Amino acid sequence: MAKKISILIVTYIIVFFIGVIYTNVSHDKEQEKLENKVIYTVTIDAEYINLREEIDLNNKPIKKVYKGEKYQVVEFHEGNTYDWYKVIYEDYKTGWIASGKTTPWVIVEN
Repeated sequence: MAKKISILIVTYIIVFFIGVIYTNVSHDKEQEKLENKVIYTVTIDAEYINLREEIDLNNKPIKKVYKGEKYQVVEFHEGNTYDWYKVIYEDYKTGWIASGKTTPWVIVEN
């Protein structure tokens, strides 16, 4: 009985560490894919801008980004009223920020 419990514990530990290693490798690959897609950097030029999951001003904001902060852009969408930038934030997550056409809220840098 004790031998079976020991085998179960060792199996659990092995599975746990394989999961940790897989998660780290997946994260590194996702990070590398995003870094390869960076097209330029933007600096926030408004007091703050809402970062959203999708291109839609009605979409609930994920967080606010503030004046002076810099973000890497991995995708761009030109709209009628707003330009949208898909940016990398916190630990290689992505979200969209809008910038006004007539009064831009971001400064595009190369």
